[in-house]
Amino acid sequence: MIIITTSHKPSQRTRSFAKDLASVLPDAKVITRGKKTLRDLSIIGFGLKANHILVIGEKRGNPSLIRMFSIDYSSKYPTLLHKYSIILKGITLSRENPEAVKTYGAEKFRVNHKECNDNNCFRLADVFLELVYNNIDENNYDIEIKLVTYKNYTIVNFINTYNKICGPIIKVSRVKRVERTI
Repeated sequence: MIIITTSHKPSQRTRSFAKDLASVLPDAKVITRGKKTLRDLSIIGFGLKANHILVIGEKRGNPSLIRMFSIDYSSKYPTLLHKYSIILKGITLSRENPEAVKTYGAEKFRVNHKECNDNNCFRLADVFLELVYNNIDENNYDIEIKLVTYKNYTIVNFINTYNKICGPIIKVSRVKRVERTI
């Protein structure tokens, strides 16, 4: 399971992005952040048996950062491992894209990184491979996560079996590997 949440006091656009992202990731659940700390989120994730927590940050009302945490189950109390910080260049919500369609209940995924030309794109492919690891099926998939290097950023498209875009379009300028325990 993946828990998706936002920073404290998010804008409507950031909340919509969280819902959009949860609609295309397997077993994803949006949790309202409110006053919850990262420690509170780790306890909630531990109770729900989640593997990852995605926290969406914003700048001037627009999503600008996704921090990916893994929950460490080896200790007595749940701890978070901050694995990646994904710096966003921009997003297009599915409601803003007239060609986007809704997809529900996707279970099998494929990560297509054939059009990656730089390290950020390949690092982003690693992030998505880790997020959907238990749901990967290269031949019989519901959603393809397509990564394309374009100029100095990477575009992430979620494409269904009918070759239609579903979910948000994400432009990523940089992916930083962090590996820090919180």
